[in-house]
Amino acid sequence: MNTFSKAALATTISFSMLASGVSGASGAASKSIIMQVNNVPLPGDVDLYVQNGSTLVALNMIRSIPGVTINWNNTSKTVTVDNNGTKSTLVAGKKETMVGDKKVTLPTSSVMKNGRVMVPLRFIADASGSQVYWNAPDRTVYVAKPTEDMLKEIQSSDISIARHGAYSLPRIAKVNVLSGEEGDSMAYIRYFPKNQSSEFFEQHMDIVNYYRIIDTHVELLWSARLNLQQEAKNASLPFLTNKIVEQSGKMPTIQKGVVYYNYSVPGGTTFGTIDKAGKKTRLGEATEDQARQMFFSIPEEEQL
Repeated sequence: MNTFSKAALATTISFSMLASGVSGASGAASKSIIMQVNNVPLPGDVDLYVQNGSTLVALNMIRSIPGVTINWNNTSKTVTVDNNGTKSTLVAGKKETMVGDKKVTLPTSSVMKNGRVMVPLRFIADASGSQVYWNAPDRTVYVAKPTEDMLKEIQSSDISIARHGAYSLPRIAKVNVLSGEEGDSMAYIRYFPKNQSSEFFEQHMDIVNYYRIIDTHVELLWSARLNLQQEAKNASLPFLTNKIVEQSGKMPTIQKGVVYYNYSVPGGTTFGTIDKAGKKTRLGEATEDQARQMFFSIPEEEQL
């Protein structure tokens, strides 16, 4: 499997893990806080926690942010973060920090815990140039900072490349992520509205999620559970032909046809179109090259 497909598969797996494992105890204060950097859940030897309204995370957990290097001076207890040449410094136990040549006061001071430097999320955002979001109901911290390759892809005039870029961008969930049926199915259906790459849907078993590019990341804005045993017409989303029994966020409206890519391991990739009346046309099975690309041109899209 090439890098093109590996990145997308990692995204699929990490969001599937999140959907199946986090929201089932949504809002439970005892649930451990999860931190994701560019769609990948990070392991940590020190639990994240909330103090005075601020989420503190272990400094070493942000080493995977693109373009960021971290140095720790044990003598002066000073952290130096280099973000593509812009340096930020923070002294353990203090609220004041320098981001480049700008002095910033954090909502809470950094602390030492179990031999680790714990820093507030505000510092991560300022020092790394990332977008950081705390989803309280799901107790998940999202850190999003796209690579240059991702940004080039979403700006491509080739819609297949642009769609891959959109799918690969760091994701932030702004709504509760609904949990689905239990099972280890690796079958996913991705839907893109006609000639669009900036928004898409992904269905895994009975859960369908809606994503849209916001600035330089993708936001999960709607999550729904389907009753796969009951067919129903959905006026706002005619390509979904099962009854919606639960949802989180605001349902989008797509009044045009969509293309779909049905990816399954094992089983391969099939693809087709669904017109604005909900009529589905299976067009075939992807070639080996198309499957590696994940998203590819579907000429019939123009007739939708």
